[in-house]
Amino acid sequence: MRRPKLTAKRAREILVYDPETGRLTWRMARPGAPVGALVGTRTSEGYTQVEIDGRFYKAHRVIWLLQKGKWPKHHVDHRNGMRADNRWANLREATPAQNSHNRRPCGRNKSGVVGVTTQGKRWVAYIGIDNKMLRLGSFKTFEAAVAARSAAEKVHYGEFAAGAANAA
Repeated sequence: MRRPKLTAKRAREILVYDPETGRLTWRMARPGAPVGALVGTRTSEGYTQVEIDGRFYKAHRVIWLLQKGKWPKHHVDHRNGMRADNRWANLREATPAQNSHNRRPCGRNKSGVVGVTTQGKRWVAYIGIDNKMLRLGSFKTFEAAVAARSAAEKVHYGEFAAGAANAA
């Protein structure tokens, strides 16, 4: 039988969250964890995961529940891209599309920047908008392509723009 989903009331009974540091600690002792011990373990993806009442949750989602009193409708995004940085100022709710705007380059990306690639001896910048790829132009230098991508991100992605800060 599946256990019921964590409620804000239950979370507040057993957890203490410091919004300035992002630390999530136990309010009451648990087997192997005294009062005040840090909650959770790090996943291979870099998130903090916590087990509560037999169910696993990502810590940043539990923090949202603690702070807002309800589960987020979509994703909880880390503004600075650091998945273990759970300070309240670093967390924001994001739709799946918004959350994808500040992703890191995938393993096969050779330029080190999302949306920038080579074509022959030139650099080409692209951006995804409304499920369509828009070619931003062909450039002589890597830096020019990155600048074009960064400018387009600011226009189209707003506060969710990575700003090509993921440049190699």
